[in-house]
This record gives sequence, structure tokens and C-alpha cells, in this order.
Amino acid sequence: MKEQNTNIEFLISAFAYSFTSMNETFYLRKRDLKVIGVHIFDHSLVSECKSEYESGLTKEEERDIKEAIIANEKNYDTHIFIPRLTKEQRFEIISDFIDSSTDFKEKLKENYKSLIDSTENYGIEFYKKGIKAGVEMEYLTNGIEDKNIKSKWTKFYRNKTKTIAIEWFEKEKNTL
Repeated sequence: MKEQNTNIEFLISAFAYSFTSMNETFYLRKRDLKVIGVHIFDHSLVSECKSEYESGLTKEEERDIKEAIIANEKNYDTHIFIPRLTKEQRFEIISDFIDSSTDFKEKLKENYKSLIDSTENYGIEFYKKGIKAGVEMEYLTNGIEDKNIKSKWTKFYRNKTKTIAIEWFEKEKNTL
């Protein structure tokens, strides 16, 4: 990857963030290629309502977040919305991991099938099975008490996500 200011770990986290959660959105600021996460409560920073909101952020972080929120609301061309991995991309990564794995293959397949079945509707069955929406990364190794497989899965997931994030980043960077 070319020399730039973007923290690739933040970019990976933005892509891997739960695809069903609306708690946080991520933006890439064009001028310095900084990844900025905006939590739903951060909108209080720019609200007309003068309630006391303690963000726990530094003044610089608050300024960055306010700037991203305003840019998004006013459609300014200063920030780019960072997409999340789609459900299909996540399932493809899971499938690739299972194909490459030699240990616990049947349990991994069982968990994968459960994820597919559960995500068809996010109803009560989804939660009864202990699946948190968008946290398929953790659920895949559910019921497997082996730190090695969990570690391999986490590394595999992040590496695949990194490839997708870098491809997106390079494409977006070329449009600046």
C-alpha cells in the first residue's frame, strides 16, 4: 500500500463493523485521508438542543466528528462514506475460511448454516441462537473451545477484510 495517512486498522474496523447496526457510521476525510467514526449520540454535538452531552472526546475529536456530521448532512464533498462488508461478502469470507480449515470443519459448517438461516429474518430465532446481529465473526466459532481456531479465524477475517478495504481505498483515492 502506498504511503498515506490512513490508519488501515481503523479502515478494516469500519468495513467489519456490524452490517445491521446503525450505532456508528464511518467516513474518510478527503483532505488527510483520516477515518472518522461517528456514533449516533455524537449527533448531539451539532444538535440545536442545548442539552448537556458529555462525549468523553478531546476537542480535536469532537471537531472532526462535527465536521463529518455536517458534511454528510449538507452533502459536502469533503468526506466519503465508508461502506461495511455486505452480508454476502461476510458469508463468502466465512465459506472461504471453512474451506481452508482442517479442524472443527463440521462445527464450523453447522454454525455457518445457522447464521445463514438466522439472517434470513432477524426475528426472535436469531437471538434465541445467541447471534448478535452482524457479529458473525464471533458466532462462527461458537461452541468450539479452542483458542487456536478462534485466533486463526480472527486473523483470516481481518486479512480478507483488509484486502477489500484496501481495494476500496485505492479506488476512492484515485477519484480525489
